[in-house]
Amino acid sequence: MGERHSPPRRPLRRFLLVVALPGLPLLLLLLLGKGMRHEFSDLDYFSQDGSRVKTAQDARRIPDFNLTDQLGRPVDRSDLEGTFWLVAFMTTDTATSPQLAAFTQQLLWANWRYRDEPDVGLLCLTLDAENDTPEQLRAYVERNERYNRFPDKWRFLTGNPSTIDSIVTNGLGVPRDAADPFNVATLLLLDDKGYVRQKYLASSEHEIGDAVEDIALLKKRKKEREKREREWVERPALPYLGPTMGEERHTVPKFALTDQNGAEFSHRNVEGKVRLVDAFFTACPTICPVISSQLARVHDRLWSEGLQERVCILSHTVDPANDTPERMRRYGERLGADSGVWKFLTGPQEELYPLLQEGYLLTALPSDTAAGGFFHSDQVLIVDAQGHLRGTYDGTRTSEVDRMLDDLMVLLAQNNAASRAQPLQP
Repeated sequence: MGERHSPPRRPLRRFLLVVALPGLPLLLLLLLGKGMRHEFSDLDYFSQDGSRVKTAQDARRIPDFNLTDQLGRPVDRSDLEGTFWLVAFMTTDTATSPQLAAFTQQLLWANWRYRDEPDVGLLCLTLDAENDTPEQLRAYVERNERYNRFPDKWRFLTGNPSTIDSIVTNGLGVPRDAADPFNVATLLLLDDKGYVRQKYLASSEHEIGDAVEDIALLKKRKKEREKREREWVERPALPYLGPTMGEERHTVPKFALTDQNGAEFSHRNVEGKVRLVDAFFTACPTICPVISSQLARVHDRLWSEGLQERVCILSHTVDPANDTPERMRRYGERLGADSGVWKFLTGPQEELYPLLQEGYLLTALPSDTAAGGFFHSDQVLIVDAQGHLRGTYDGTRTSEVDRMLDDLMVLLAQNNAASRAQPLQP
């Protein structure tokens, strides 16, 4: 028999090679990119100890301050809100900072990318206030920002050296080298509420590129929030609940109670804020743990949406004889409650019960037959900034609490729209 030959395989190998080559760059990117510092996803926050956290609760934020910019104008933290800032720490004195030219070149790259966008800016804090007078800083900024289309995109701040050092080291967590105090190699990215979202090595072109991309990501998230807010504004307004007397709507009365820190908490502390209200007691064996768990989820959502200064949660005990401030504080700590946002309130029963029953229209009473000795409502309420009841929801059901969160966003968005539409007072 003749010798058998296998058919040639070279064309098949060529075909497989051609098919595989386009996928190699993607495969290498996946393999090499794993574990790299820069990730194209939502930016977390920095906590006070420098670790990364998902929400702004306990996050690092530029502290309140009073400094002066290059035009001699006073500047405080509120002047920075609404803008994303790439923050540098430097001096314009080339004698103490020989890296000034290279550092400026890096800043110019980021500045050029966003020169036409009013909500992105460069914020510089001087490390040598004695040299960096407003006149000196103005000359530096004017040389470098001449291509910007909008004012105040490059702000250079000076002032008391100890104040600046406290902002840099204590507030923002950027260390200074005592042997070279006028050179800091760190840049920070602040979001439009002043929270630290990322840090970079100032001398690295790669990291400056990362900063440009991170700013774009934060701007994208902001646009998404604004789109959602426009949709909420167009929704039907929440109804007003409770009895009416003529044209007057039901309003929660004034009150003065005690919070989990032993401090007085009254109607004055909620002026201008929306309230989420419930009744509970710490020894409750049935619905309270469920409702509190749901409110803990709401609490975290408030922080993730940046609403912690506009909304508060008020949980009123129906067992004031046993729910001391210390006991409520431990209860709140187990839930991860920030005491500035979530208040656990107690007081004399003759004041608490009428507030719950007649003010919030919730059930609250001692009961020999109820588990734990008290019978109270399972509802969580939305109360607007004027003290009107606007929504009631079953706090034991996730779907109902989700609906409450959606209604809360509608109410806040419509409040924002109404505020913007009001004419300026003369």
